[in-house]
Amino acid sequence: MIPQTTGREYDIGKTVSVQCIKNDDLSDIEIKERCFLMLIIREGSAYFKVGESFFEAIAPSIVCFDESETPKLLRGCPVCDSIYFCPTFLNVNMTFSRMRSGDYKSLASTHDMFILKPFTDRSRYVFPIFDEYLDTVYRLFSRMEEELRVQSDWYWSCRSRSYFIELMLLLERTYGFMRQDGEEDAVCKVSNPHLKKAVIYIDGNYGDSITLEDIVRVTSLNHTTLTRLFRDELGTTPIEYLWNRRILSAKKFLGFTDLPIKEIAARCGFKTPQHFSRRFEAATGSNPGRFRSEAVAKRKQAF
Repeated sequence: MIPQTTGREYDIGKTVSVQCIKNDDLSDIEIKERCFLMLIIREGSAYFKVGESFFEAIAPSIVCFDESETPKLLRGCPVCDSIYFCPTFLNVNMTFSRMRSGDYKSLASTHDMFILKPFTDRSRYVFPIFDEYLDTVYRLFSRMEEELRVQSDWYWSCRSRSYFIELMLLLERTYGFMRQDGEEDAVCKVSNPHLKKAVIYIDGNYGDSITLEDIVRVTSLNHTTLTRLFRDELGTTPIEYLWNRRILSAKKFLGFTDLPIKEIAARCGFKTPQHFSRRFEAATGSNPGRFRSEAVAKRKQAF
């Protein structure tokens, strides 16, 4: 399929290159030279063939395919939600030809598009969904699918993209953890299992009003020990990591959507837009509005 969702009441005729399918039966996966595909395997298992390779995806997991492949479901009847998309859904400049060019690394750096690495790295197709991520992953897909289907206001395409960006950041984190052994480009080199549990918890819940006590509780450690682990391995404290994680998502939303700053602040766990602006400027040296303008100008200048 060529994924496409078209505006009906708001931005009539506008199209975005994405389509969500709940309970996809995977009977006819036609993505070669058309689109990428993210499968969220919720229950059961699926056995796939891709070229001469075979692999099994067991729930709960995420499966990633790019447009160069022709995957086939050989057996299994999983409960599966699907997102068919082109990279241009995230960034209009990221066409397939540009992604396959020799300049992709520089383009990805300019456009902050390394979150697509789980799709473009063909050493692995299946990524487990950590228990701490389950509710968040299912909620994000549900909200994305609903936003594309209902199109509640003028921001329907940006809001659906923002939910997808959050999904991609969780996937990027999982990809990073799975590539830590001897990999220089790991997203986060975390060796201690308690610290890993804390990082996963924060990444899956940063939009909520979580506290240091909440983080300590999931690790079964005390405040002092957990803070020492964060400082030793990540050079920060648990709460500083939480604020940095909120800022990271806010930067993505500002750079790739037109969502109101008030909505971004709330989505990223800030109590008020004013609180968000103060924290954001302290972390980046720029206020949210100026950061957004500069991010857009940087992308335009690259082409």
